[in-house]
Amino acid sequence: MNYVFSGDKNGGVRVVALEVLICEPDLLFSSRIESAAKRRGFEVRLVSTPSDLVQGLKEKTPVLVIVNLDAIGIPDALKELNGKRGCRFVGYYSHVNAMAAEKAKEAGLEIVVPRRAFVSKLNEVLGTVKSGG
Repeated sequence: MNYVFSGDKNGGVRVVALEVLICEPDLLFSSRIESAAKRRGFEVRLVSTPSDLVQGLKEKTPVLVIVNLDAIGIPDALKELNGKRGCRFVGYYSHVNAMAAEKAKEAGLEIVVPRRAFVSKLNEVLGTVKSGG
């Protein structure tokens, strides 16, 4: 498990597990991402809808948010989340859905790649978060 040490409001130190939030309606694909993240030592939260994504970010801020940009309603959710600080956003999309990629970039996602590239770079992305890069 990956942890960070964080000060609490009483001047003490608390240990916080690093978490990845994944928004993916496809159960098989989300389990693939989840397995990779767990192998890297992250805690994982899975959500399948944009509204669950927004709610999940209100509850707790992960170090990384991974989003399927092809999911219905994601562009609106990303607009609502624009400016969310404290975590990195990564989005992937079907190679035929260039509009989703454009909207994600407009919303400020750091990494926006076709799904195939995302699969090949998943461990690299998780490694940069783990190392703070």
